[in-house]
Amino acid sequence: MRAVVRALEERALLDIRPGRTADEAAAEAGRAMPAHGAPLRAAARDFDDVTYGGRPGTEQSYRRLTELDRDLERGKPRLASSTTASTTESADPNTRPGAAE
Repeated sequence: MRAVVRALEERALLDIRPGRTADEAAAEAGRAMPAHGAPLRAAARDFDDVTYGGRPGTEQSYRRLTELDRDLERGKPRLASSTTASTTESADPNTRPGAAE
């Protein structure tokens, strides 16, 4: 999970933030890549179970995590929508952008 988070930070999909929990990382990454939200949350739970819950890692959870890593690598993030274009197009042509109406 740490490697997945680091890869997302390197792609600038997550801010570099020491101390972030796996759950926080999954939630933040899920906003940038909504199609992967559920697998990210599952990976965070698996990570917490092994790291803090003392449970042994399983082959199944390893495979899920490596598959998620590959999918995230290939995935395209959801870009923030911009309302600037639509606002500018409908604005009065005699009004400067940012000027009071």
